Amino acid sequence: MFTAQQEVINLASSNVLKFWLQDGSWFAVRSSGTEPKVKFYFGVKQATENRSEKRLQEFQTNVMSAVENMVYT
Repeated sequence: MFTAQQEVINLASSNVLKFWLQDGSWFAVRSSGTEPKVKFYFGVKQATENRSEKRLQEFQTNVMSAVENMVYT
């Protein structure tokens, strides 16, 4: 489901994990650095803006649901 590779990410210096899906969608996870929380970043690429928005919402929902299942079980 996920692939691994190294990539330079232009964010504040911190530990970041970035995951890609086969359709080119990706998400990154990093700690805040200033607060006790984790931040998530998402990216999608579809043929139209409408399809991109729909894919982004679906993708965010699925990833955050998986995270909640890991944290609360």
